[in-house]
Amino acid sequence: MHEILGIGGPILDLVLPVPHEYLDIIPGKKWGMEPIDFSTLENIILASGATPIASLGGSARNTIQGMVRLGEKCAFLGMIGKDKTAKTYQSLLENEGIISLLLESETPSAIVLSIVTPDGERTMRTFQGASIEFRGRHLDPIYFSKTKLVHIEGYALYNEDLVESACRMAQEAGAKISFDLSSFEVVNVFKDKILYFLEEYIDIVFSNDDECMALWGESGEIACDHLANLCEVGLVLMGEKGAWVRKGGHKAHCPAYPVKPVDTTGAGDLFASGFLHAYLKGLSLEECAHYGAIAGRAVVQIMGAQISEEGWKAIYRKLNTPL
Repeated sequence: MHEILGIGGPILDLVLPVPHEYLDIIPGKKWGMEPIDFSTLENIILASGATPIASLGGSARNTIQGMVRLGEKCAFLGMIGKDKTAKTYQSLLENEGIISLLLESETPSAIVLSIVTPDGERTMRTFQGASIEFRGRHLDPIYFSKTKLVHIEGYALYNEDLVESACRMAQEAGAKISFDLSSFEVVNVFKDKILYFLEEYIDIVFSNDDECMALWGESGEIACDHLANLCEVGLVLMGEKGAWVRKGGHKAHCPAYPVKPVDTTGAGDLFASGFLHAYLKGLSLEECAHYGAIAGRAVVQIMGAQISEEGWKAIYRKLNTPL
């Protein structure tokens, strides 16, 4: 029933708007993603005095949702708890037209807190919950049957053998595999594994400058070359500076579209939605990046990663505009 399969953490996103100085009292580094326990998450929210904005989240799910809105038949695979949050998550997932392949655990469902400053930059703190219990043994080859693309988020590397098992089953099913490095913290922890997966399994890799610096000590065009030497397609996203993309001997720098960001949550995820949709249609690298940039531009103009109906209508209009 699905042609695209997303694998990652089924996460409730909480977006918390705060002033810049509030970041000084939050444990951990600014601008990155770090795991925390549930009580710490609650304390961060309470001390801010702000009310978080709740929405469905998870990097791979964000990408899959975007692809559904662009006309693809998609399913999402991950692990949730048996709590109220999980029931709500699954219901909303299906309402969005995404086929739910979610498995259940006794552990509470995962939550990601995106702490957003007035310039739109985010600092993320994660309660991983049930999502971290997902393992390779939970996979069934039937999930991959007849898929043409399997999209995996970098955060899944925390799930021990999950990524390698998923990549192996995807390859055996003849599917393309796309992979998002997700964060520089993920790269710092799993650098050797990432390089192995890129060379052995991954067809399309999404990254940004920070992640490439952690992986190669290089960014931009040079990092794009490194990635494309390992994978079919390498991409390096650079925010307002655009993106580098390369496939084989063809390389292009694609501009970003001017926008004042409200919240950068989901920007890379939605870029991947547009790019992958266009790539599967056989469009050029430049056209694929155009699709990605339009979707990414739309999501940074809102809080969270849930683009409204009006937002999607604007995306459709722009996608019909020639480069």
